[in-house]
Amino acid sequence: MTESVVDINEYKIDQTDKELRKKLVDYSERPEIQSQLGEAFYIWKNDPDFTSEDLDEDEIDELTFEKFYDWFLYDYKLIDSEERVAERFYSEEGSNLSASEKILIKDWIKSIHSFFEVLEVVPGEKCVMKDIFSGNSLEVLDKASTKQIKKSDIIAARPIKIGNQYYFSGIVSLYPPPFKNLITEFFDKEFKEYKKLYGKQKTKFNYLKDWGFQIGAYVEETANNPHFVTPEGHEFVIAIADYSVKEYEKCIKKLEGIKSLKELSDKTEELRAFSWEKIGRNTITGSLEIEKDKLRIECYSIDMLALAKAKIETQCKDSITHIKDTIKELDTFIDKSQNEPKKLKKLPLGVKNKKELDNELDNHYDKWVTTPLEVLGKISPKEAMKSKEGRAKLSLVIDELEAIYEQARKRGEPYYDVSKLRKKLKLS
Repeated sequence: MTESVVDINEYKIDQTDKELRKKLVDYSERPEIQSQLGEAFYIWKNDPDFTSEDLDEDEIDELTFEKFYDWFLYDYKLIDSEERVAERFYSEEGSNLSASEKILIKDWIKSIHSFFEVLEVVPGEKCVMKDIFSGNSLEVLDKASTKQIKKSDIIAARPIKIGNQYYFSGIVSLYPPPFKNLITEFFDKEFKEYKKLYGKQKTKFNYLKDWGFQIGAYVEETANNPHFVTPEGHEFVIAIADYSVKEYEKCIKKLEGIKSLKELSDKTEELRAFSWEKIGRNTITGSLEIEKDKLRIECYSIDMLALAKAKIETQCKDSITHIKDTIKELDTFIDKSQNEPKKLKKLPLGVKNKKELDNELDNHYDKWVTTPLEVLGKISPKEAMKSKEGRAKLSLVIDELEAIYEQARKRGEPYYDVSKLRKKLKLS
């Protein structure tokens, strides 16, 4: 009886999740939101060589588009209101949502796309992982992804809460363990810059919502460039050394005595895992794993591997035997199997022609001029017109909107004639 009740509750939650996702995506298809899609993709791409012409080529593969759209829904700030799409959806459509849908969307609005270290995996069921920036751990249910994920892997994903459980939203990106230090070094540097610009009170959560997409762009660039150079000036590769272990207990004691090795907290009888700490001038970045009969060192340059091998072989020379070294270029870790093109939509869902589009956008901006906006200090554009300072701020917002819509027009995407908005407000 109890199991049946649980099954019914899970079914209801699952249905609520599907219906809410559909409502959110349908809402994002509105012309005033779709008009900003091209500009948002330009920002997310984070590539100075990327131009609007690249969008016209329709070469955006499905995998890339899904990653982008997840960010667009939950993290991108709309130019005309500085709200995120999910936030605006809740503020405008919240009264039409059920109580359970409201709970879900509030949790989704607070979600972040982050990087996690895998602590434990139950294949085909779930994984336990730790956020490498905050140190927080959580359990995520995902049958498909857990068949590919291994312990110590680094994954980039957005966990979202549905009921009492966490699930992955959108695409999960998988990286080898040596990427952890590369990612944290980039994060530490960029987080400092972010706080310089926006204030010391800003948190890691704020950074990940506003600038977090830059980490993914940096990692993808690294992974797709086999000749990437590390901060130490070494060519970036995955360098591996494998050993057989003859005296396990003796070897463990020696490893525990190496100051530059830090053991990970999730040790088991079958596996002990360590990471290298930055001590002295000779920096080693990577990991070490030891089982009863074998030991593996992984670093992200040949020079670092040589340093790590010298240290381990000196300390554990009587209890291990070297088997082989392996060098892997990073493009071997990237899944390039999904290459189907994904075209950006030229007209939003439910809009049949340009005339309907113009009517939709006219209706939207009729409401917009009387809507309080964060970017204007929580007053409406009409109210902003009553002061010199307000008019100046409003003029900047409208100039930016005009630039975005002009780019959208050139790409053949939904656009709005901003001169009509200036007339509505009598703003020269």
